[in-house]
Amino acid sequence: MKNQKRITNFLTVVLSLIVLQGTMSAFAAKPPKVKVSASQANHIALKKFPGKIVGKTALENEEGKWQYGVLVRSGKTLREVMVNAKTGKIDSVEVTTDAKENAEKIEDAAKAKKSSSKETEDDDKKEK
Repeated sequence: MKNQKRITNFLTVVLSLIVLQGTMSAFAAKPPKVKVSASQANHIALKKFPGKIVGKTALENEEGKWQYGVLVRSGKTLREVMVNAKTGKIDSVEVTTDAKENAEKIEDAAKAKKSSSKETEDDDKKEK
């Protein structure tokens, strides 16, 4: 009976830690409040490079800066226009292709998965 109560208490603590860690990770991954919306970033990019927005405009953390990656197609040219989410200024422009963008998405997903896996390994080591 005592052992069963100890096991129950131990499992309760472990589950609480797992939930707490998951909550903390969710907060850590959240982007800061930004002054520029995705719609505004699209407008800024189109003003400089007239054309058509391709896909969804994503908020990305590039080298410590929060930026919107706006894909603009002007004729046959596809540009990734990086609009600073705090200032609304264009930080950089890259001429790209659909294939390069797809490869970048796959690479980013792999990095995110690896990072998540690493965090899980670190948590497992802490528990031991």
